[in-house]
Amino acid sequence: MVISVINRSDFLSKATFSAITFNMCIIGILAIGQGFVVISGGILDLSITVSMLITSFMSVVFYDLGWNTPLLIIASILCAGVFGLFNSILVVWLRINPLIVTLATGFAGGGVLLIVFDRKLVDPKSWIADFGTSHLFGFPTSWWPMALLTIGAHFFLKYIRVGRHFLAVGGNPLSSKAMGISLKRMRVATFVGASIIGGIAGIVFAGFTPEIRPNSGSYYTLPVIASVVLAGFSLAGGRGSFLALFVSVGFLSTIPTALVFFGLESIWQTFIQGFILIIAVSIDAYRIVKVKGR
Repeated sequence: MVISVINRSDFLSKATFSAITFNMCIIGILAIGQGFVVISGGILDLSITVSMLITSFMSVVFYDLGWNTPLLIIASILCAGVFGLFNSILVVWLRINPLIVTLATGFAGGGVLLIVFDRKLVDPKSWIADFGTSHLFGFPTSWWPMALLTIGAHFFLKYIRVGRHFLAVGGNPLSSKAMGISLKRMRVATFVGASIIGGIAGIVFAGFTPEIRPNSGSYYTLPVIASVVLAGFSLAGGRGSFLALFVSVGFLSTIPTALVFFGLESIWQTFIQGFILIIAVSIDAYRIVKVKGR
């Protein structure tokens, strides 16, 4: 970003600001859900983008059926919550590795969406489309859910007892269990909560695109994970800041815009994000080894 500002004085323009904030919307919301999974010791939820797509598809289905807006939003997000509950059952009661579970349910869920829906067109005159393209107080309207969720997640983690339990369970599950914290309930809450947050991203995503496809979420997997790790969330659990996550999402969201200014192809975005992820994971691994070596 610094290089872009130095080389192109027009980088800090209103159009650039709008592009960056639009990029932050989906990635930021998904990263918050992913952050809760990581911080609680659940490693990663590789199916969170499917939670997003479930809500996106269902919101359009319910809109076409004539449902009112509040009911439509709640019902669509609850569908994602049910998906998260299914993940938690496999992880908690069958004790399958979360990475394996969410990788499998991600592919299976995407396959079901492909079979049932194939694709869905969003009515350009609907409130869903208006929500995705309108602005509020100089920011995209769809940026505000991400900003409010960030603030809410920060206060929940730092000042609410249940929120601190997420940190405790991720940092030291045995001590947490000795303190009377139910590890099973926390793990269920983690995956259901992450899917619900992914569902919120789904409402925003439905307003972004005129056509929803089952593979639309694959683009977001890498930047979401990179944002979480870059923000300092430990993949071992027990450490992370949602305010730092907001900053890392903003930083990574400048990459697509910066590439346009430099005239580079979009493939470089994947390379840069992957490179950043490797560095961040390496630092996290070194920190974990150093702590264990004490």
